[in-house]
Amino acid sequence: MFELTFEVNGKRVDPSHIGDVIEKAMLQKVTDHITQRVGSVTCPEHGSSARITAKGSSISDLSFTVSGCCQKLIDAVQSKLSS
Repeated sequence: MFELTFEVNGKRVDPSHIGDVIEKAMLQKVTDHITQRVGSVTCPEHGSSARITAKGSSISDLSFTVSGCCQKLIDAVQSKLSS
């Protein structure tokens, strides 16, 4: 399974510790969407999972970066996210 982290205004955010119900729901929706798209994609060569980081100045303004063991895994995950 992939690893997903959130960073808002340069600080790591744990969705389960957000007090604002709307923001918590937004992050859960993002997590569900990525899980649906990426699922259990692993590197066909190394068997590793991807690391996805959602960063932004606010929860409503997130961009995503994907990292992993090799470019094949990164490309596979990015393809799933953009489809």
